[in-house]
Amino acid sequence: MRCVIALTLSLTLAFPAFSQTVLSEATGNWAGASNEGFYFRARLTQNDDKAALVIWGGRTDRVPDAEGDPDFDNDQIELGAFATKQELEVYDTGKGSILQVVTEFADEDAEGRSVVQIQFIDNQYTVVGYYHRSKFYNPGGEPSFYECDVNLWDMVSIENGQERVLDPVGFDALNASDWTYSAAFDRGFCTRT
Repeated sequence: MRCVIALTLSLTLAFPAFSQTVLSEATGNWAGASNEGFYFRARLTQNDDKAALVIWGGRTDRVPDAEGDPDFDNDQIELGAFATKQELEVYDTGKGSILQVVTEFADEDAEGRSVVQIQFIDNQYTVVGYYHRSKFYNPGGEPSFYECDVNLWDMVSIENGQERVLDPVGFDALNASDWTYSAAFDRGFCTRT
């Protein structure tokens, strides 16, 4: 019995990808319904208290398999600690596809939803939008709400119904490879309440 446990432990340590829990997987074509662009396979996995996103792509003939090194790998794209639901969705805009990382969360203080929107543009996985909604519980009082909807194409943020023009940033600043669960707040796209 000890040999079986030791072998299982050593295999888990040697191949950490096998020990990750797959939360969601999505496939599509970056060109949308026309299928005239690159196909992709995206996978969202649990990474301790965060969610990791990997994407395999580069094929024009079919959806790639989840083999070998991915084209994109961000091990902390979203917070998973209080998540009640985490999934990937592919949204066809009519001009191309957007990969959405959707997280719903709840704890004793708040509940809500966040969505990170990614497109493959000029050989970069680019964050093109972000949405966050929270409902905060106030003991003995009415709950308070916070909502932030960011359009990074137009560099506009709408917070609790108030539109704000954001300072322009370079294309590289929207690279999804260094986007984290707090990036929209850290970069001033949304304000902390």
